[in-house]
Amino acid sequence: MAQENRNRLVEWFEALRVQIPTWRDQAALWLDAVREQPALIWQTPVVRYIAYTAGVVFMFWAVSGVGEMIAPTPAGGATQATTADFHVMCENPTCGKHFVIHRDLGFNDYPVACPTCGQETGTQARQCHSAKCTGRWVAPRRNGVDTVCPHCGGRFE
Repeated sequence: MAQENRNRLVEWFEALRVQIPTWRDQAALWLDAVREQPALIWQTPVVRYIAYTAGVVFMFWAVSGVGEMIAPTPAGGATQATTADFHVMCENPTCGKHFVIHRDLGFNDYPVACPTCGQETGTQARQCHSAKCTGRWVAPRRNGVDTVCPHCGGRFE
């Protein structure tokens, strides 16, 4: 008859269940021995490993803190941007001017006034990189679900 494979996890839990009740007594004996001879604290492997680990963690923390302190600041005291440039196309058929406005990040209050014709016909522009337009700034049009270039019909992603 074949012998069943031993389940090592069950054996480990069984051994742990037997040893756990003795840990309290062992800890009390160890504390009594440490009171009599304090050098035993450092001779205990568990205490030594905890101290080494804490020392390594402290060293990493200290080195990273020093690294942050001596790291150079961004050029010119740069901070995170709060404004941006937005490309705009005038949709007035007689004007069609491309211009750039400087507004807060997340600006989406179109249409804007065109500086050339003065009408509120400026909409957000995009660059069309098709073979026909080759990087021309255009005011995209909605074509059903797609956004397309009004000059070549190329689809924007």
